[in-house]
Amino acid sequence: MKSIEISARTVAEAVELALAQLGKDRDEVMIAVLESGEQSDEALVRVTVVDDEEEEEAVAAPSPATGTVTGIAQGILEDLLERMDIHAYVTAVLNRVPGQKGDIEETVTLHVEGADEEAMGLLIGRRGETLRSLQFLLNLLVSRRVQKWPQVVVDVGNYRQRRQESLEGLARRMAERVRQTGRPIMLEPMAAYERRIVHLALREDKTIYTESSGEGENRKIVIYPVR
Repeated sequence: MKSIEISARTVAEAVELALAQLGKDRDEVMIAVLESGEQSDEALVRVTVVDDEEEEEAVAAPSPATGTVTGIAQGILEDLLERMDIHAYVTAVLNRVPGQKGDIEETVTLHVEGADEEAMGLLIGRRGETLRSLQFLLNLLVSRRVQKWPQVVVDVGNYRQRRQESLEGLARRMAERVRQTGRPIMLEPMAAYERRIVHLALREDKTIYTESSGEGENRKIVIYPVR
């Protein structure tokens, strides 16, 4: 089998470059994501050309991860994207962190990347609303398979990372304005996970403090000066 490794800014770009170099279509190769690009500046993929016999064997042989939450979640998300007629690549990253009770908590992050920027934008939606709905639906479908509520995060085109950086920057700017004016500032309504980002970004600042105000979708963060 002919195989090449290609690096690029994203997994989608690396795959497209490899397909062009091999002169093959997506259904004529097997793709292995070696680096998602999350921990480094570039993504790295290995693209292998397969003939009909090899492809049948590859399909028949189940992946060791297909029975895990990671494998189940990735498979369901790929199926959902296919049914939505969205051509994208899904990369799974498993994070293990110590829990409050001393146990190990696992969070699965599924990174979705595609060459069609318009389709990626539709998946994200206004202020990430569609992305949050997709993530909730995915967790619901996975929970029915594994009989417990999983911790699966869906990110499209690194939107969540970019949104986090944007919110952290906003929090610091507004905190500085509160310090200068001595007056509280109310931020725009945010989802729960976005409010948590702001709270965490400012929790070490002893000159201000934050509180949430409002109900439901109109819940906002207020930054107060310490008097």
